[in-house]
Amino acid sequence: MGLRFEDNLTRFVFERAAVRGAVVSLDAAYRDILACHPYPPGLQRLLGETLAAVCLLANSLKFQGNLILQFHGTGALRLLVVECSAALELRATAQWKGEIGDDAQLAHLAGGEPGCRMVLTLDPRDGGPLYQGVVALEGGSVAQLFEHYLAKSEQIESSLWLRAAGGRARGVLLQRMPGSAEADAAAWRRSSAAVAKASCVFDAADAHAVLATLFQADDVRAFRPREPRFACSCSRQRVAAALRLLGSDEVESILAELGTVGVDCEFCNRRYEFDYAEARGLFAPPPAAVAH
Repeated sequence: MGLRFEDNLTRFVFERAAVRGAVVSLDAAYRDILACHPYPPGLQRLLGETLAAVCLLANSLKFQGNLILQFHGTGALRLLVVECSAALELRATAQWKGEIGDDAQLAHLAGGEPGCRMVLTLDPRDGGPLYQGVVALEGGSVAQLFEHYLAKSEQIESSLWLRAAGGRARGVLLQRMPGSAEADAAAWRRSSAAVAKASCVFDAADAHAVLATLFQADDVRAFRPREPRFACSCSRQRVAAALRLLGSDEVESILAELGTVGVDCEFCNRRYEFDYAEARGLFAPPPAAVAH
């Protein structure tokens, strides 16, 4: 029985070659993220491809935490953020100005100025060190950007295929494992050429069928699938903490003008309202301890 390829990430290895990888399909997870903001079609596609890529990379996290991609540009696309937790919980947001064509490429939307950058952050929740790696804005497609990053920063030869259309985002990541021998070269050339033509599996309904179609000449072992999903980590408590950082003077100014303080989550677009008493109470001193 096959593995239903819907909101599914399936990791695999070649039994007779030092090659590993994963396939992912984002369906309800992708559509839930798109429903949060009125993204133009070209940006929807770029978001889907980036979500699939970050999800594939986050699948390898060895700690409890998040993999965060942040893109800052000066062109039509000003901001793109994609977060994926070790549990494959995804959220994303983007800001743009002007038109974004249906076939626009991420690197071309950056603006080409020194202020443009794309950074991957590994943010562990267990107190481990924060790691950041710069993704060079080289190549046109999202897949090429990540391939260059993996080759230079992780020193892992990788082949990545991504596609997003019709409310579905899919990806295939193939990697030549460190320490692979020359005998594995033929399998790598054959399999990476197959990934480059992976569009034939975009509509496949079965994860096992995807692997069998792509790697017909190789013995591939698939692992237990995982289920990516949309989940936003925003909360009323986090918004309250952000307002405290904003400062009492700024909050008082907003209250004087509007009577309430409202904050929209940039990711899920959920609105948090604080009335006059609640907002002022954020800065009230804690009650004094009662002596006994």
